[in-house]
Amino acid sequence: MPAPRFRLVAATLAFVTAALVARFVPAADPAAPAQPAAPAASLGDFKRWVIAADYTADGAALVTAGGESLLYRPGDVVVWKADGARVGDLAGHPTAVWAVQVSKDGSRAATAGYDGLVKLWDLPARAAKHDLKKHKGWVRSLAFSPDGTKLATAGEDGLVVLWDATTGQEVKAITAHAGPVTAVAFSPDGGTLASGGGDKLVKLWNAADGAEKGKLEGHGDALWSVAYSPDGSRLATAGADRTIKLWTTSDAKESATLKGHKDWVTSVAFSSDGLRLASASLDGAVKLWDVNAKGEQEGLPAEKSSVWCVTFSPDDKNLFVGTHAGGKVVPTPAAKLLPPPPPPPQPAPPAEAQAPAAKPEEKPAEKPAAPAEPAKPAPPADKPATPPAPPQPAAPPAVPATPPAAPAAASPAPAAQP
Repeated sequence: MPAPRFRLVAATLAFVTAALVARFVPAADPAAPAQPAAPAASLGDFKRWVIAADYTADGAALVTAGGESLLYRPGDVVVWKADGARVGDLAGHPTAVWAVQVSKDGSRAATAGYDGLVKLWDLPARAAKHDLKKHKGWVRSLAFSPDGTKLATAGEDGLVVLWDATTGQEVKAITAHAGPVTAVAFSPDGGTLASGGGDKLVKLWNAADGAEKGKLEGHGDALWSVAYSPDGSRLATAGADRTIKLWTTSDAKESATLKGHKDWVTSVAFSSDGLRLASASLDGAVKLWDVNAKGEQEGLPAEKSSVWCVTFSPDDKNLFVGTHAGGKVVPTPAAKLLPPPPPPPQPAPPAEAQAPAAKPEEKPAEKPAAPAEPAKPAPPADKPATPPAPPQPAAPPAVPATPPAAPAAASPAPAAQP
């Protein structure tokens, strides 16, 4: 597609983001001096934006990312114990933090902000290790490779960048999408990298050399989240078209479209056994899905705030839900499939295609009798009751086939006219 269209897509995303900020963030009172609030001691008291979150593999800690707002105000990354007690902060992002992930061994964390700054952390020490500066514009998503040696980042500039997760050096920059890249995830075997973009496409890349392996088409709007099942057999994708799609990775074919959200789907996550999928949306809903039955399960009560992220705890017993008014850990509902929704009404066929319905024979309506006219006076004797027919012109005399005989001398009468 032409470049101007994708610049328009990016501008639209930025406009919508700004509109969301205006909708959800109260304006500050200019007359009141800004007072730094005391940091919340527990997750239940934390009321700032939570845009992304990830558990350590053992489930002992949860790392959340967000900030004072969605854009330029200072961001924060907070480490919590599993019970919600605050451990400490990973401080250093000047703008909102949109992405966080913990390496599988728990030794490192990676974060990315609205200003495009990506940071690598020594998680146990809560100390910054490397600042990764490459992207122009925000970085919406990042992912560690399963072995922890690589980090992939996805940016507004259309790039997916692969980094050495130990040294912080750039390995490969991939021009991935004709527009912003909004989501990225490694397959469990580390061989494939999936990316989603503002161009409505999901693309598959060789994680070793950055070569394109495939393309998944079907979404009607920008992507917001991609996630592999733990066994790598499925890929879930979701976005601004309010749908979730499931793909089989063996043949890159779409296997299901899950519908039910009423606004952008911002996050999807598989359970550890791969049998359930959780999804979050700006409509405030967190939904659960049966992956094999491809149907919706009983979920959580709707949030009053927009939901930006959802993830299972490693033992699947809890779900973390992040909103623009804080986050919370809730027990995972039991798996119970909801009855399927009724099919949508079918549109009526065009009028010309409709067969005329048979109508019962109807007798023509009887006309009311005309009112009787008043009696007319009898015509005078010398005038007919009805007007005489107009006189017809006289027929021309017939021409005899042979000349008429001469009149006899003895008869003075004229010959008879034919």
